[in-house]
Amino acid sequence: MKKISTILFIISLFLLSSCEDILKEVKFTVATEKTTYATGEEILFTFDNAPDWVTFYSGEENKAYPDAYGIAIKSITNELFSYTYSYTVPGTYNITFVGGNTNYKGEKEQVVNITLTVN
Repeated sequence: MKKISTILFIISLFLLSSCEDILKEVKFTVATEKTTYATGEEILFTFDNAPDWVTFYSGEENKAYPDAYGIAIKSITNELFSYTYSYTVPGTYNITFVGGNTNYKGEKEQVVNITLTVN
């Protein structure tokens, strides 16, 4: 009986130790093809190494980081390779993407800023 309980103990330790419990660092980038766009032109933001979740802040009035609520564009259940957005009002916009990885050990976060001009 002792041998069976020892084997069960070892198996349970193995199963628990194989679970993903490492909180991954956040190292993602966001790029655009250019820095100046026309009003109404679609802007393609491309992502490399997107984390578990990403929130978009357009930089428009009442939509600037950190004072506004952003748009959740990625959750842990989906992939994110690109995101499109367009502006209807000319101006210079400070766009912010906040992304992070989360698990039971906590959360790691990164902020990426891009400045674009819309004519």
